[in-house]
Amino acid sequence: MFQRTSLHSHKTLPSSINSDGAHRQLASSGYQLPLCWLMLFHESDLQQQKVYSHEGEQTCEYTTLICTKADALQRYQHAAERFKGLLRNRCDSYFDYWQQYLEYNAEEYLHLDATALWMTGEEQAYIDNLRLSLSGISWVGSDSCRWQRSRLESLPFLGRKFDPLEGALKHEGVRHLLIQSGVLDADGGIFIDKSVLQGKI
Repeated sequence: MFQRTSLHSHKTLPSSINSDGAHRQLASSGYQLPLCWLMLFHESDLQQQKVYSHEGEQTCEYTTLICTKADALQRYQHAAERFKGLLRNRCDSYFDYWQQYLEYNAEEYLHLDATALWMTGEEQAYIDNLRLSLSGISWVGSDSCRWQRSRLESLPFLGRKFDPLEGALKHEGVRHLLIQSGVLDADGGIFIDKSVLQGKI
C-alpha cells in the first residue's frame, strides 16, 4: 500500500492520510526523503497523523511532518543558499526550480507522507532518523556552519582544507541527511541529480 514516500499540499490543515480531504501530490520518491523536501521542515513540525485503509477504517497513527507553505518557503530560501554553497554550483538550478515549483503549485499546507519508511522498522528509530536529518539542516542554517566558498580551495594540496563541505560532514546530522537522501555515497562522493534533490515530480 505505502511503497513510496511522497510530498503533498492541502488547502486546509490535514488530519489524516487517505482521507477524503482535497490534496495534491507534489512529488514522490522511493524509500528515501529527497533533500529539498526536508529543507522545508523543522523539528517542531513533527505531528501525529492518522492512517486509513481504502475502506475508510483507521489502521494506525504515526509521526510525520506538516507545516504551512509560508513557513516552508521561508525556511527553504535560507537553507537553499547554504546548501548551494556547500554542494557547489552543480545544483543551483535544481534548488531554484524547486522553490518556483512550490510557489506556483503548492496549497496552504505541506505534508510529508513517509509511511513507507515508518513501516519498515521501529517507530522510535524512524523518528530519531527524521530528527537527526532535520538537525543537520538546522546546523547548516546556523552561524556555526561555514558554508561560503573560498578562493583558497584552488590551492594545490592544501585547498581541500578550505572546502566548507569537508567541515560540514563532520556534523553527524549533516552526514546523515546527505546519506539518507542519496546525495552522499558510501565512498564519500557527492551525487547531484533531480531525483535525490526533488524526487519525481
